[in-house]
Amino acid sequence: MKNCIIIVSLLFISSFEFSTSYQKRNHHFDRRFEQLLDILKLHLTDDFDEPITFDANNDNNPDSLNIEPQVDPNDRVNVELWNRLNAEDEKTMPTITDYSDEVTATAWLKWYFRIAQRHHQVSAHLHWNYETNITEENQKLMTAQSLLQSPFSHKVVPIAKEFNENLKESENGDLKRIFGRLATGVVSDNMVELKKASKLHAKLENIYAVAKVCESSDPGKCYALAPYLERVMQVEKDYDRLTWAWKGWHDECGNKVRPVYLSYIDLLNKNIKENGYTDLSEYWIKDYEMGGVVEFEGTIDQLLKDIMPLYEQLHAYVRGRLCSMYPNRFSCNGPIPAHILGNMWAQTWHDRFDDLIPYPDAPLVNITEVLTKKKFTTHQMYTTSESFFTSIGLYPMTPKFWARSLFTKPTDRDVVCHPSASDMGYHDDYRVKICTEIDDDYFYTIHHEMGHVEYYMAYGEKQPFAYRDGANSGFHEAIGDTIGMYAISPSHLIRLGFLDEEAVNQHYEINFLFRLALQKVAFLPFGYIMDKYRFLLFRGQIDREYELNSQWWALRVEYGGVMAAVDRSDKVNFDAGAKYHIPSNVPYLRYFIAHILQFQFYRAMCRLQGVTERLHMCDIYGNKFVGARFKKMLAMGSSKSWQDILKVLTDEDRLESKAILDFFEPLHTWLKAENLARGYPVGWM
Repeated sequence: MKNCIIIVSLLFISSFEFSTSYQKRNHHFDRRFEQLLDILKLHLTDDFDEPITFDANNDNNPDSLNIEPQVDPNDRVNVELWNRLNAEDEKTMPTITDYSDEVTATAWLKWYFRIAQRHHQVSAHLHWNYETNITEENQKLMTAQSLLQSPFSHKVVPIAKEFNENLKESENGDLKRIFGRLATGVVSDNMVELKKASKLHAKLENIYAVAKVCESSDPGKCYALAPYLERVMQVEKDYDRLTWAWKGWHDECGNKVRPVYLSYIDLLNKNIKENGYTDLSEYWIKDYEMGGVVEFEGTIDQLLKDIMPLYEQLHAYVRGRLCSMYPNRFSCNGPIPAHILGNMWAQTWHDRFDDLIPYPDAPLVNITEVLTKKKFTTHQMYTTSESFFTSIGLYPMTPKFWARSLFTKPTDRDVVCHPSASDMGYHDDYRVKICTEIDDDYFYTIHHEMGHVEYYMAYGEKQPFAYRDGANSGFHEAIGDTIGMYAISPSHLIRLGFLDEEAVNQHYEINFLFRLALQKVAFLPFGYIMDKYRFLLFRGQIDREYELNSQWWALRVEYGGVMAAVDRSDKVNFDAGAKYHIPSNVPYLRYFIAHILQFQFYRAMCRLQGVTERLHMCDIYGNKFVGARFKKMLAMGSSKSWQDILKVLTDEDRLESKAILDFFEPLHTWLKAENLARGYPVGWM
């Protein structure tokens, strides 16, 4: 998920790094440091315009043929051997007599990265094992490995800081960039606290993974979040049944997370302060490379402010329609109750689209029904996504991807079903972990997660270990979401044979934009609040006894116009903890930034194709010219500043909210007119 910073961070900060969909590393074992700037030239090919056809009875895939991809079972990380090799290599650190000497600095980096990449490979391997088989034994192996790696981290971070300080006047941009990132690492001398942090983190993930909600009338009948409770939130219409699911999950997960999480972040904050940071928020913000705390938060604040007029119009229309569905349940002038928006956390609202559709005479294609009618297998869901990437000149998935990914939820063990992509960092071993269902949400999710894998492969091929990472924390999520948007665009669905071209008229386009806004625009306040709340918590600006939960809902009301489904208590509840990224301690503003970036990427690629209006009808499938430009950006990894990397594709060097406004301009105009005509008030305070 992060860059070199994470490799030298101890469990305190890095324990969350391998648990999400941006474990962004690839280390072909014998790469050399001298390859830092080895960027191969790209060759453009002709556009590919053929339609895509499917035959469910002749899929040529493991699902239909009952075969396994041919992968050597021994071609994987050997934990015992890797640890033994590292123990030997750690004894051979180059002698340092002058921290300003570039030859010495380069030699030290070669030594450091040889060990660091093995540590990453082992950690990724053990974390994958835990998330796909939640057992006490796998948790113990992760903890033991973290403690084993601690002395190395403790040894190298002070040295990196010395090099960073003494090379500030160097003309070698790579050395300054690499040491600047390494120098932000953190260490701890307290092994007792390290072990405690590891256990707390594992306990938090376990609480989330195994929490179940039981029927009020039948306490023996209990349900996990995925797939049952998530499905209830998506399809149930009954207000009280939705209340049961929402309250049950937030009580069973959030309340149990509360005491463990508070102890955990106290340990993180203590360690961070010992390493010279003000608090954990400063450490997270530094990773974005967007200036200091004040500058970063000012930028994020302004981006949300720019988008709020569109969000407020969307909110007004949704609230007005839901008020008609649920009369006398909530104020038609105030916030919307969180449980009636189609998602457990009300972070996206598109699963209520059928109830809110602007033009019922132009229904959107039901992708789930199409997939079912075409008898799509799970494997076909993935090969369809793969074909999009290869059509624009990106990479096919590797044999290990097909052999070692988790594509469906196992029935014999507990797993973390939250979708993720992983770069195992060893010999083309890239994986996804998705408890796949054959429906429209997973159709999008698969394209998103495989987008991460494409990013891994692009910078894995072009960059050394030091730069095998996203340009900043938002880039990885943006890459996946950009491709996801193309995958569900009307033009691409026509190409897939999922949609008749004659069905796409002005009403259809408004419906499409509206549904996408329920997914993308509705998310932005939530994506903003997740870390705004935690920053306050990390900084000690929330009274844990009297406002731990109420402050969460105060922010959600202020910025998103969304309120709790039922009355909540500051003494007991911790509703923020019912969202995966809180107990897993994953920074979240990367998703907010990703939502800005994905529209910049999307707009830029459409412009390269000559499309400047009706951006939602753009489809880049088969366009290798556009794909080459996209691939060039991906291949840069983190080798330059994210501003320079962004410019390669977009000719822009800053985050621009206008890309979202450009995309949704037809819908924004429609919403303003419609809300006025219907008499729907705008705002909620």
